[in-house]
Amino acid sequence: MYNFTFELSNTKKCKQMISSNDRLHYQKKAKLTSFLRHLGAIETRFKVNTPFSEKNRCTCKITVFSPTKRRYDPPNFYPTVKALIDGMTDSEVWTDDNYKVIQLISFEHGGLSSSDKYRIEFEIKEIEE
Repeated sequence: MYNFTFELSNTKKCKQMISSNDRLHYQKKAKLTSFLRHLGAIETRFKVNTPFSEKNRCTCKITVFSPTKRRYDPPNFYPTVKALIDGMTDSEVWTDDNYKVIQLISFEHGGLSSSDKYRIEFEIKEIEE
């Protein structure tokens, strides 16, 4: 099992997350996506001994911790998570991020983040045959 944690700001001054509900200009969204992909690659590089593959499949549980008590929908942050997953593909956490390698991606609310940033935790487990 592997655990990776990302802390991201989502204020007007410093936006580091993309929600499905956002209506961002395509250039701003592209910059954010590039940033998140790079972050995902840098933070996970050399942390997995053997990359997950079609023969060594996995599940990925995403837990989102919010900085406020305000209601939100964790799966709406899928665009953020997708960019981080693409970065993990770049750093060879898995050979590809398709359905044959990552069998299940689930989202859940984790409570308060205890800081002024969102915290996104990945729990990646190998599927035992």
